[in-house]
Amino acid sequence: MKNFEPIAIGVNDTAKSNHERDLNAKRSDLRELCEYVNRFIEVDDYTLLFKGFKKRFRTLFAEKFESQFPNLVSQQKQLELVDCDISKIDLLCESIEANSIALDKDLNPIEKTDFNIYTKSEAQNKMYKTLSRICEDYKTLKEGGLNVFPMAIVNGTSQALKYDFSKQKLVVNVGVFSASYYRA
Repeated sequence: MKNFEPIAIGVNDTAKSNHERDLNAKRSDLRELCEYVNRFIEVDDYTLLFKGFKKRFRTLFAEKFESQFPNLVSQQKQLELVDCDISKIDLLCESIEANSIALDKDLNPIEKTDFNIYTKSEAQNKMYKTLSRICEDYKTLKEGGLNVFPMAIVNGTSQALKYDFSKQKLVVNVGVFSASYYRA
């Protein structure tokens, strides 16, 4: 018995766009936080902002401004006096920590995310290969001058194939391989 090897049959565009949105949001939050806190303390490495920065900011702030304020002035009052909005820092830190995408020091994702949709069994592999072959055979017939209406093939395969109008060709309907696909 041969080992099953899944075939990449499509791309999960929704997951991909959600990931890109989350990645851009995390990068934006990191840049905004870095720009804002650099008004008060020096942060030259984004990795300091990844986790636990709320406490670290207060410590670094206290170290920097300890000689500028008497001991009687609370840190909250010191923050107010230098016009620092600590709630903004807290919100940005929470947003950054809530985002699960791991980044390196250059704000690039550490792990490459695979958005491909794969077959789940040898039977699905066979079905995908057969449907792909039908698409190629249709293309060959069309190039040879035989006019076969693509919708006849689409209907004949119970929508296991679909016609891609933007590419002007038959393609495999990836939805056939999902558990929720309903065959008429």
